[in-house]
Amino acid sequence: MERLKLYCQDVCRGEITLRSEGGRTEIRASMEDPGDGLYRAVLRGESGELMLGVLAPEGAGLGLCRKLYSRDLAGIGPLRRGEARCSFHFQQAAWRETCCPAQLFQGRFLQSRLRPIGRAWWRREGSLLVLALPLEDGKPFPLEALFCLGRVEQVEGRRCIVYTFREEEPLSP
Repeated sequence: MERLKLYCQDVCRGEITLRSEGGRTEIRASMEDPGDGLYRAVLRGESGELMLGVLAPEGAGLGLCRKLYSRDLAGIGPLRRGEARCSFHFQQAAWRETCCPAQLFQGRFLQSRLRPIGRAWWRREGSLLVLALPLEDGKPFPLEALFCLGRVEQVEGRRCIVYTFREEEPLSP
C-alpha cells in the first residue's frame, strides 16, 4: 500500500492511499472538511494529473473511494502528491450591521443583556441567527452568561465573539 499526502490550499489536510489489486488500483482519499466549498481530489504525477472526483462528506471530514485501471494511473508517471481543489465556494450571507442588537430578539433575557451593547453584526444562515459582538479592551465581555457558547472571530475587521441562535436558543460552537 502506498500513501501520499493530500494538500488543500498548500496545506496538508489529509492523505491518499493506493492499494494494487491485480490490474486495478483502489484509491482512497480523506481530509478534514474546510467547510467552505465543494472539493475535487487530483493525483499529481511527474508527467500529468489524474482527476479522482468529488470528495463527499464522510464522518467528520471528506472522503472518496475509486477503483481505476492501474495502466491509467501509470500514465501520469511516478506519483508526487494529492491535491484537493475547490470547484465551488459556498457563499455565506453577508454580515449586516446593527446599532441595537437587542431588537433581534423577543425574549427579555437576551434583550436586557444586549441593550447596553451598541454596535454589532448579524446574519441569517437558514433558520439560524449568527450574532457577532465586538470584544473591546476595558469593556465587559458581551453576553458573559453565554461565554462558553461563543467563538472568537474577525468580523468586518474587528475581533468579535460570535454566537449562533436557533429560535433564541444559543447553540454550542
